[in-house]
Parts: sequence; C-alpha cells; structure tokens
Amino acid sequence: MRTDLDLQIDQLRTTVVAMGERTDAMLADALRALADADLNVADLVIEADVDVDRAYEQVQRGVLAVVALHGPVGRDLRLLTSLIHVSLHLERMGDYAAGVARTIKRAAEHPGDADLTEQLVEMGDLAREVARTALQAFLHDDVELANRVASLDDGVDRLNVGIFHRLVRLASQDEHRLAWATRMIQLTRQLERFADHGVDVAEQAVFVTTGDTVELSGRRA
Repeated sequence: MRTDLDLQIDQLRTTVVAMGERTDAMLADALRALADADLNVADLVIEADVDVDRAYEQVQRGVLAVVALHGPVGRDLRLLTSLIHVSLHLERMGDYAAGVARTIKRAAEHPGDADLTEQLVEMGDLAREVARTALQAFLHDDVELANRVASLDDGVDRLNVGIFHRLVRLASQDEHRLAWATRMIQLTRQLERFADHGVDVAEQAVFVTTGDTVELSGRRA
C-alpha cells in the first residue's frame, strides 16, 4: 500500500513535471515569435512566466511541509531535496525563455538576418532537447540518459560559438544591423543558459538514483 509520503511526493513530482512542460512550451513559443516576428506571441511567453514562478513557490512550500511532517530519510530525502533543486532550475529556465521573448521585442525595430535567425531557432530547439531529455532522466531514474544530456549541451555550446562569430561579423560589416546583432548575442546567451540549467536537472537525476554528486558539464557520453 502506498503511504501518505509516497502520495505527497508524487504530487510534488507532478507539479515539477508541469513546470518542465510549461518552460518547454514557453521557449517553443519564444522561438516561434523569433521566426515569425510575432510580438503578440512574445507577450504571451512573458506572461506565462508568472505561472512558473507560482509553481516554484508551491514546490518549495510542499517539500518543506513533507520533510517536517514525515522526516524522510535515504532515497526519499534525496528525491525531496532534488525536487527543490529541479524546481529552482526550471524557474530559472522560465526566466530565460521570458528573457528571449523580451529580447525579441527589443530587437523588433531593427533589421535582422534570415539565415542567422534560422540558426538561432536551431540552437533554441537543441536547448529544448537538452531540457526535455534531462527531465525524462530525472523522472525515470535514468543515469545513462542523464549522461547523454552533456553531449546534447555540447551541441548547444558549439552553435553558440558559431553564431556569436557570425553575429560579430555581421555587426562589423553593416552598421545598420549592429543593434540587432547585439540583441541576438544577448539572446544566444539566454538560450545557452536555458540549456545549462537542463544539465543541472540531469545532475539531480544522477544524485537521486545513485547518491553521487556529479558534474556533467563538458562531459561527452
């Protein structure tokens, strides 16, 4: 028979999953706003961040209540502490997705570059894959999958470097695109940080499953 502790942990996990799905949808919408130059969609992304913040606060309060009521130990305690960490990383990811949307709005008045925009969307899609894979690793106690997240993140980093150099060249060759390129450099940083927090979620998956604290950044599967 499942205990009250099990049920409460499951409820918290459900909230965290919903947070992950929400942040993924936010970034997907932000990338659509970028590709289509749709500022209305960008506004919706910014508004959605409030829901992620509320869910984060709900998880924090819920975990503290469960710990105080049940005094969990062992894997249960590891899982509860990881839920705090994961919810914090997801909250930050929501911030970065909203930041992408704000950057798109600020850059809207400046001429852009279709090829670079396509690459930025590609980088964003890969950042989403990092985050989705990490969350699946966390939900399914999959250490092997968690380790693969690092390789996905390496791809984000490589795109980040390549796009940065292209944006710098664009800005140096055409002063009319300097403002847009500067904004897009900021946007690549937001996408890169979104993916980095996904790696942090994968590290929590390893911790819950094995009890080991690991550093996955830069590790290739």
